[in-house]
Amino acid sequence: MYFKKIMILVKKELKDAFFSPLIYILSGLFCFMMGWLFFNYLLQAKTLTTATMTQAVITPIFGNINFIFVFLCPLLSMRSFAEEKKQSTLDLLLGSQLSEMQIIWGKFISNLIQIIFMISFTMVFPLILAVSGYSDWAVVGSSYLGVLFSVMAYLAVGLFCSSLTDNQIVASILTFCLILGSMLLVITVNATNNYLLALIIQYSTVPFHYEGFVKGMIRSYSIVYFFSYVGFFFLLTLKSLQSRKW
Repeated sequence: MYFKKIMILVKKELKDAFFSPLIYILSGLFCFMMGWLFFNYLLQAKTLTTATMTQAVITPIFGNINFIFVFLCPLLSMRSFAEEKKQSTLDLLLGSQLSEMQIIWGKFISNLIQIIFMISFTMVFPLILAVSGYSDWAVVGSSYLGVLFSVMAYLAVGLFCSSLTDNQIVASILTFCLILGSMLLVITVNATNNYLLALIIQYSTVPFHYEGFVKGMIRSYSIVYFFSYVGFFFLLTLKSLQSRKW
């Protein structure tokens, strides 16, 4: 019954999303950018005699996918709660039979499905490589898993920021600043001579853990990190929603 209620909200959110032009505009832009990058990486791979196809195409293409979603995730998640506040329907939603956590899960899952819809178009790239004899599918699989975890982290931040305001633009900008700010923490690693502090800062960033997946290394501590990251922002979002009752 708990998950059945969540799925009702997910279906409603997906219906609203796929009847909106935003998802199709973002998907079109995403496909155009990734297709152009993939084509260029393939051309460059012909001139690289020492690099493997994984190093020349797969690693950079998934690095760009992750970077592009730093911009796309805020745009997809900005309406989650901000639009509900603007239309004065959030109080009705909170007053329904759904708990605050069920609402958060419903919004999160619907946004994640939209991202998976967009990512699915990139699966044509491995098929093109397969024609040329590419066979390192373990790296491709772990890279897609890494993208999924990174997107989950970005969406969790987006939900929290969307719960703070009724302005979608503000929610989007705030989400982008938080995500980019956390990624730029890597720069501070080079500015400190304290090895332990540098290691802690490095471990707290998404790119550090995502990099392992792109290299084909699925580390247990990276999986724990991503779930902890999502859980932390879920908790912040929960507190933000509950504060409306105070």
